[in-house]
Amino acid sequence: MDGALATPKERLRACVYCNKSKTKCIWRGEQGDASCLRCIRLSRTCIVGSKKAETRRRGPGTRVGQLEEKLDGILSLLNASHQLQHTPLSSESPSQPSPLSSAPDVYTGGSLDTNAGLSNTVVPMISTSVLDPDTSTPFDHADVVPGLCVSFTEAERLLDLYRTDYSPHFPFVPIHPSTGALELFHKHPFLFRTIIQIVAPQNAAVQRDVAQWFRAYIAEHVVVNLEKRLELLQAIVLFIAWGDVHFYVESPATTLLQLAVGLVTDLGLSKPPKIPGHVPSHVVDEARRIMGLRSRIPHSLEDMRAFLGCFYINSTAAILFRHVPMLPRYSYVTTCCDALEKAQEYDSDVLLVNVIRLQRILCRIRAAFTSSDMENGINTGFSASSAMAISSIRADMETLKRAAPIDIQTHWSFKVCYQGTLVRLYEPAIYMRASSLSGDYDSGARRSEALCCCLDAIKAFFESYAAIPLPELTYLPFPVYSHFTFSVVSATRLLFLSDSDWNRQLACRSLDFPTIIQSLSDRCEKADDWSVGEEWRRKRKFVDDARSVMAMHRDKLRWIGSWSAAKLGASSTDEPQIDHDARNPDRSEILFPIDVDDVWWQAVLEDHHYDETNDPAGLTR
Repeated sequence: MDGALATPKERLRACVYCNKSKTKCIWRGEQGDASCLRCIRLSRTCIVGSKKAETRRRGPGTRVGQLEEKLDGILSLLNASHQLQHTPLSSESPSQPSPLSSAPDVYTGGSLDTNAGLSNTVVPMISTSVLDPDTSTPFDHADVVPGLCVSFTEAERLLDLYRTDYSPHFPFVPIHPSTGALELFHKHPFLFRTIIQIVAPQNAAVQRDVAQWFRAYIAEHVVVNLEKRLELLQAIVLFIAWGDVHFYVESPATTLLQLAVGLVTDLGLSKPPKIPGHVPSHVVDEARRIMGLRSRIPHSLEDMRAFLGCFYINSTAAILFRHVPMLPRYSYVTTCCDALEKAQEYDSDVLLVNVIRLQRILCRIRAAFTSSDMENGINTGFSASSAMAISSIRADMETLKRAAPIDIQTHWSFKVCYQGTLVRLYEPAIYMRASSLSGDYDSGARRSEALCCCLDAIKAFFESYAAIPLPELTYLPFPVYSHFTFSVVSATRLLFLSDSDWNRQLACRSLDFPTIIQSLSDRCEKADDWSVGEEWRRKRKFVDDARSVMAMHRDKLRWIGSWSAAKLGASSTDEPQIDHDARNPDRSEILFPIDVDDVWWQAVLEDHHYDETNDPAGLTR
């Protein structure tokens, strides 16, 4: 009986044909049967494979065990090489500190592979869910971006520096004081990396590579992967706000700005979640349910700040430089401001609300002085309606300023933007037709008054800009740089304006432009000296390996001051020419930096009446 029972146990394995056909192999169980039922029915020879051991020993003596040992050895060598060379780890895991690093908290590597994503690595990802920056762990560093590595202790310091020195002047992406570096790293890794690269010390080569890596990352995730995340919008807004946009909007910043506008539209941040109207809301919700779409959830305060930050940068570039179109739905901007003012989540929201309301007035200025004739380069006269529009907008600006808290009125960022908006308010009068050409001498008197107000606004702007503390001068946000550029260009056009409604000699005596520019260039030099002493703890922006951004500003302003002094003193004719001695390289006091490009020359040297062909970059608008 024991022998009879052993036969079916030995036939537990399926035959070769049943195994290949993935069918159940059925045996009759009678002693002596050598074929299964399926093979008997198909008249095949039933072949049963030899039975192997049920368990497989995977010790060092087996082939699999040997391969596992080799893989472990390779990974150990890779980890050791990482400790010595600080090669980047995975984007989702902190990296190990190098015992040979001269700066244990911040490391800036060499050239970066900007085409590679953060997740491209041969080292297995390390779980960071149990990491604590307050405890001593073997993994207490994080790769911010390829080539830039910081410890979490240093990241905490940089995050605090961002909260105290950067975010108050551009309060659209605040970080709550209770949010630590490790928590931000886990929840919003790309935003964490963007903030740290804005603040962390790094050399010129790393800054260039980081900028290229940032654009490659955004292109991959937004354009290729079609990702729509608030974190991406916040990162782009911060990158543009604190980027190296020196005297006018650069084309790379314009491209990023268009991606930010697209994200605002895709995320639905430019309009309220539920639009009031004649269609009942439940009908819209039912239609979305039938189409398989999710119901729109209310916008958070974080969503509103990101939208307002994009609107702020977009409208500044569109109004002052005319590079990009404006964002639509300005009415929702007011709704967001009211919600932030009511919530009072951060102290910086007060500045944010007042700056955005001032920006809405700037949008009104653009709407009031954007006629089809002026867009086509046709000079219009200074009509009574233009004077009324200027008077009404000026009254609204004064009302807004009086309603703001005292600390906001005296805040240098608000003062600079306020005076810059005043310059933009009166600046269209420069390009309007003179009364001697139109024959309307009443409009000539009104235009002369507007030109005088523009000159006073420029003087007040330069005074406010000169009052910016030296430390803050080294990391001004994009809107402040934009107003400064616009005021410099408007001043040169106003001082060289020659028509019957304007006395250029009196204007030059009222506004000592060369002296003002020289004073501002000296402040840039002092600010650059200050940034050298702070280079160990914060980012010092570089143009190239040998020159910082503040040094470039200093050289440009010195050249502008020398050039304007030479031109203003060269001739008193209606069309002043540049003194040929000013272009003599033997005069050491005259600086001519090579990076003053054709846009600047066309904006300053050519026809001072508005002409679209002479103003391709829209510097004056």
